[in-house]
Amino acid sequence: MLFSQIAAFDLSDWPEPEREALADRLEEKRFAPTLSQQVESMGWAPVVDEQLVMETDGAFGLLFRREERAVPAPVIRDHAAKRLAEQEGERDPSRDELRQAREAALLELLPQAFPRQAETRLLVDQRNKQVWFANAAEKRNSQISSLLRETLGQWRITPAFGSEEHGSRLSRWLLEGPPAGFELGESAKLLEPRDGGSITVTRLGLPDENVLAHLRDGMTVEQLELVWRDRLRFTIRADGALTKVKALETLDNEFDDDGLDDPATRLGAEQRLTLDVLRQLTTALREVLEHTETP
Repeated sequence: MLFSQIAAFDLSDWPEPEREALADRLEEKRFAPTLSQQVESMGWAPVVDEQLVMETDGAFGLLFRREERAVPAPVIRDHAAKRLAEQEGERDPSRDELRQAREAALLELLPQAFPRQAETRLLVDQRNKQVWFANAAEKRNSQISSLLRETLGQWRITPAFGSEEHGSRLSRWLLEGPPAGFELGESAKLLEPRDGGSITVTRLGLPDENVLAHLRDGMTVEQLELVWRDRLRFTIRADGALTKVKALETLDNEFDDDGLDDPATRLGAEQRLTLDVLRQLTTALREVLEHTETP
């Protein structure tokens, strides 16, 4: 299983490029490291060897890479203050002078900053008009979506499980039991809507009577660990994103790695398994999250 986090979206107005055409467009936005005075750089990185795309059963596997040079704000402020003191003496600088000094300090310090990289896998399922990002952070997924639009033109994505929060539904699952095909895990995070307080429980057999008492007192579930068909363990958030995704023994046994010594062949097999799981899991979650609750 290639994904440890999952954000699922539906695609609209997707251009449906062929693999070769997609590879050519991705090449135009291939990742390049940051320059000495560049804060960040984003682009497409090779999925395996020098391939920017891997096709599996009507879906494309891509790899997003972002590099940034970060200078801590206190370091920038101290450096700017030192330069201003050298230039202006004890005179208090204006707001504009402070801003300009900090911008200059950032440019001066950036070449010394150590670049850090982060990568995110994504699977674009042209057949079923869906896309999955192996990241649950909204900011990162927005960056990936923007780059994908720059690469292929305008198209739209919408959350696969709707845009509303699912906290009340997750609370019902914890109180009354999860839907068929799912089992409760051992962790949950509860929120107090009135004051913003929270309670996190881990390694606890759910449902636990103390946890249920908090729910009856008005708290709601923000995160809930579930087990799906003895194949996958994950934590689902109220916004529909999945974190802490882990394959269980049943799913591990479905992956036969005999003879998969070649990196490209192994990745292809892992991507096929991941795609099958994502398709099935998304369908299962869509059914139970979009099902109308009876009052």
